[in-house]
This record gives sequence, structure tokens and C-alpha cells, in this order.
Amino acid sequence: MDVASLFQYTAEFFIILSLAALAGMISERAGVVNVAIEGFMTLGAFLISTFGSLTYSQNNNWIQIIWFIVILAIGAVISLMHSFVSIKLKCDQIISGTAINLFMQGFALFMVTSGVIGGDKNFIDGKWKYITFGNQSIFTFYLLITILITAILGCYFSFTRTGNRHIAAGENPNALDAVGISVIKYRYFAVAASGAVASLAGALFVILIRISSFYGSVDGFGFIGLALMIIGQWRVKFITLFSLFFAFIFAFVRISPISLGLPAFFSQNGILLQAFPFILSLVTMVAISKFSRPPAANGKHFDKSKR
Repeated sequence: MDVASLFQYTAEFFIILSLAALAGMISERAGVVNVAIEGFMTLGAFLISTFGSLTYSQNNNWIQIIWFIVILAIGAVISLMHSFVSIKLKCDQIISGTAINLFMQGFALFMVTSGVIGGDKNFIDGKWKYITFGNQSIFTFYLLITILITAILGCYFSFTRTGNRHIAAGENPNALDAVGISVIKYRYFAVAASGAVASLAGALFVILIRISSFYGSVDGFGFIGLALMIIGQWRVKFITLFSLFFAFIFAFVRISPISLGLPAFFSQNGILLQAFPFILSLVTMVAISKFSRPPAANGKHFDKSKR
């Protein structure tokens, strides 16, 4: 087995899975269910591939960092659709998130198959190259971004007053409102941050997993992220641990079945091996779900009259 490749793939999948799971956690810790992580990831994937197709040249590969910032901003702005419907209009949050998923998927597939961008009707070629430190391919610029985001979120929720208020918006919003703090403001902020991080996860998915080629979807990694959020009990440290574990599983099955020493059946039916991490995440989530302790007000509309 190629150990170097195993570690490289583990790092790549960890980046995608942890950011997707953390994006869902940010929103739900404030009491807003955001099942649109897949949709926001699809948006980010489409944007980074489009920007690359239109602006890439060998001398400006680092410009992708600027596009990451733009994608974060666009993800935050687009998240206002979910915020307005689920917070202001108090509609069903799951239906709102599902609608965003369907819209983004349909829009992305249309843009890919129409050939409007790049001229190819099968995929959009972003052309981006990895940003690495030296010749090694494990500790990349993208992994550094992920570590920084994880550390910032861990400190935010554990050591800051704003983070504690963010948690209170999802645990006991009426108590937070009673001391004169706007629950609505925290929920809008949480959904915006969630959409921004999820969009970044989608952009990194294209660069790391699809080698800068976007085929119209992010292969369900947004839903895996939501599963990891539940398995990780809406806690940064547990989400990080389980993301690393599942990243290793995804990396393990990505390597050739022959190099893993598996029977020829798996090399002839590789799709079964590729499906294993998704099946494992589903089984694990079902097994742990009855012990889950989500934020008390998660998915519940805020009503000042119930103070």
C-alpha cells in the first residue's frame, strides 16, 4: 500500500468533511436547521471552477485565494434566502434547505451541460493547481485553512462571550432575549457563517477531490457532513475526530483494491467499495441518533411571547 498517498487522501477528505460538518454545526448551534449544506457546497464548487476557467493562468494560481474570499462572501449572501424564509417568515427550515439543495443542483447541472462556461458539455475545468508548502503534498495551504477555521470555532464557542450567546440562541433563546440580546441577529449571523463555510468546502472539494473539474455535484459530501455533525454531537472536538476517522475510510477505499490486498471481486465491482463510507456513516448515525443531544431549540421558531 502507498502510505504517502493514504495520508494525502486522508488530509484531502478531512478538509472537505470537517468544513461541511462545521458549517452545519454553526447554524444549528444557534437553533436553525440547515440541510442546505449540499446546496451551498455545490454553489462554491461551481463558482471556483467558473472563476478558474475564466481567469486562470500559470502565473496567477495564487489568485484562487482571492476567489476563496469572494466565495465566502457570496455564500453568506445567498444564505439570506434560507435566513429570510426560515427566520423571518418562520417557514419549515427543512423544506427551505431542501429547496436550496434542489435549486443549486439543477442550476449547476444546467450550467455544466449547457457548455456556456469552458465550452465542454461534460464538466467545467477550473485549471487550478495545488498550493503546497515545499514538495510535500499532505500539509497544504488548504489544510492550514481548515485547521485555522476549526481552531477559531473551538475558541469561539468555548472561550468567548459572543460564542456563549450564540449557543444560548440555540439552547434557550427566550432567556437570551430576556437580557436584551437579539436572538434574530445571532441566528442570521449563524446561517450566514454556515453558508460561507459550506461554500468554501465546495470550492475545496473541486480543487482537491476532482482536480479542479466540476461535473455538476459534490457527490453527497454535504449530507455526509450533516451526518458527521450529528455523530459529533454538535461539538467541534468530536466533529473533528469523526471527520478524521471518516476521511481515513474514504482515503482507504480510494486506493486501488488490488493494492489493499482485497479479493478480485472488489476490483471488478469497485462501486461497492466506494459506497462503503456512505453506508458506514448512515449506520453509525442511526446507531448514535438515540443518544444524540441536539441544541434544545434547534429547528424551533423564536417567539418573544413565550418568554
